[in-house]
Amino acid sequence: MKTKDNTLATCCPPCKAACPILTDARGYIQLIAERKYEEAFVSIRKLNPLPRVCGRICTHPCEAACKRGQVEGPIAIAALKRFASDGPWAGGYKAALPQTSSGQKVAVVGSGPAGLAAAHDLALLGYAVTIFEALPVLGGMLRVGVPAYRLPQAVLEDEIRAILSLGIQVKTGVRVGAQIQLADLFDQGYKAVFLAVGAHEDRKLGIAGEDDLEGVASAVAFLRKVNQGQHPKVGANVAVIGGGNTAVDSARSALRLGARQVHMLYRRSLEEMTAAREEIEEAIHEGVHVAYLTSPVEVVGDGGKVSGVKCVRNDLGESDASGRRSPIPVPGSEFTLNVDMVIVAIGQAPESSFLEKDVEISGRGKRIVAKNRDTLATSHPGVFAGGDAVTGPATAVAAIAAGKKAAWGIDLYLKEKSELLVESGREAEPQRISGPVIEKTAKFSRTQGTSLPVSNRLRGFDEVVSVFSEDLAIREALRCLHCCLGARVNQEKCISCLTCVRVCPLHIPKVSKMGEISIDPFDCQACGICALECPVQAIDITLHPQDSIVQKTEELISKSPRLDPLIVGFFDLYGNFRSQDVEDLKENYRNIVPVMVFGLRRIDTWHILKAFEFGADAVLLAPCPKERDPFLETRGRVERCLTHAKAIARVLDLAPERLAMWEMPEQGLIRSGVVDEALEKIKELGPSPLRG
Repeated sequence: MKTKDNTLATCCPPCKAACPILTDARGYIQLIAERKYEEAFVSIRKLNPLPRVCGRICTHPCEAACKRGQVEGPIAIAALKRFASDGPWAGGYKAALPQTSSGQKVAVVGSGPAGLAAAHDLALLGYAVTIFEALPVLGGMLRVGVPAYRLPQAVLEDEIRAILSLGIQVKTGVRVGAQIQLADLFDQGYKAVFLAVGAHEDRKLGIAGEDDLEGVASAVAFLRKVNQGQHPKVGANVAVIGGGNTAVDSARSALRLGARQVHMLYRRSLEEMTAAREEIEEAIHEGVHVAYLTSPVEVVGDGGKVSGVKCVRNDLGESDASGRRSPIPVPGSEFTLNVDMVIVAIGQAPESSFLEKDVEISGRGKRIVAKNRDTLATSHPGVFAGGDAVTGPATAVAAIAAGKKAAWGIDLYLKEKSELLVESGREAEPQRISGPVIEKTAKFSRTQGTSLPVSNRLRGFDEVVSVFSEDLAIREALRCLHCCLGARVNQEKCISCLTCVRVCPLHIPKVSKMGEISIDPFDCQACGICALECPVQAIDITLHPQDSIVQKTEELISKSPRLDPLIVGFFDLYGNFRSQDVEDLKENYRNIVPVMVFGLRRIDTWHILKAFEFGADAVLLAPCPKERDPFLETRGRVERCLTHAKAIARVLDLAPERLAMWEMPEQGLIRSGVVDEALEKIKELGPSPLRG
């Protein structure tokens, strides 16, 4: 669908399209860049009940789709989510419960990410929700499968506590199928049931020695003991078989428990590994040896205990059903790896045998069959299923998406509404920035956070990766290229004067054979120059329109204490200042009205003159340091604008000294003393003659 301004009616940024729950990453990153951290957290938390969890362990498909990744490293979206969710500003968020209850009860079986998300959304829809959990604690695999060095228990507990505060009831130590049957739940008045039992059963290798020798452990059982503080005994030389996140977690945990050497054996290549790439890199950094294209064929022993793993090398053949190339054993490549412990991490299956009489179970993998992929309804009326129990082991965010979808489906079912297609995340269509735009785009390296040195990591299970500092978070957020927030051409106003073509620093506006101007919303990086220069105002900028600067200036002046002198400061958000700097300006420099602008290149002469009209005695322009400016070639325009404004000021009997521009020093405006210097100079001039 096209609109009259010749842009797509809806332009979904690729990061949002790639997210299973359609998180508006661009939106909260923008808010972080504007130093609006509480608003950023609210934007995340309204959709995602486990933001701190996802900020740590999400496999972030959004980053793989990020447009900045076509220029250099993608935006560190997950790290920014963690920054927004871990800060003190996040503590005051309260989800709004409906004023009236539906009067209906819903049971959620399982308290992993799918169950927690479903319970959260169902409570917000007005249902009385009870979670049934077989374990003595809530969290599912988040609790018993993810080590604390990646996800501290206290973080998960805080997230769960916030979800339960919605009035959700909990029954732990209750295994549906043992202490209570599925039919009993309906007899007790539950009108719908969501099955989110996860996938807690390890799959076996099916090779000799696996079941007969002491020292062979399943990854799920091993990690459960680790997470419950039981400190399972490990061998001196450990082999972990598998290539997923569970395998990597097992390998890194074994090192922390005292293993001298840990080997990961994976039958395919690095490209086919399902574990998150950064987790693989961290494991190698900590000392894990990874043997690719290696398959175990037998666990060998001595005296009833593991003494080694007999392996074979592989080549890769054609792709199989998973889309990955199949491993083919190389004849004569057998060898034995000497180890005294083997941890098997080749996949998991749901514990679904207790449901075989109630819902359809797939023959392979014991997965529950969701008959309706949009609502996750099963073959049993009123029973829904999602998460790993349906898909097999997947990601936390995929499970959250399933829980949210199930809540939507249950709501439809109980309200007897027709089924509509629920919007969900999807694989982002590959959109490419044009080569010339990539070449002209300013390069800013991906921000690297801090982490524990290896020597400290292996002493225990302390969290490895630290949250971004405010400075790092701002720098990273400012790397965003603002997909689909740029310029839009109104063809009814456009006179095809080609001004936009001439002034665009990235040469994005294009002219058709008929003379019609078009701007690709994907390529455009929202610098705002074309909208400012268009002589007939035929271009609007979605990200902070020009009129908003005037409105903000008037609003802030009207709320100021109107001290003498009154200075309007236009501060470039690309500058090096923190949220506290803005608060310090308001508190300690009450003469200054700070107007934050997303790029001082957006300031025009009329913005400056309007400040005087609203009562300012002086105007201070503070552009960002040159090394932080994404459109360095436009800085001359700001200087010309100031020169023009000074010329008009003379005509209005305003001393040109009332208009000034200072480069923002590296240490910031306040810490450098620039603000104090500006105040002293303006005080000497007295009130503006235009001030009423």
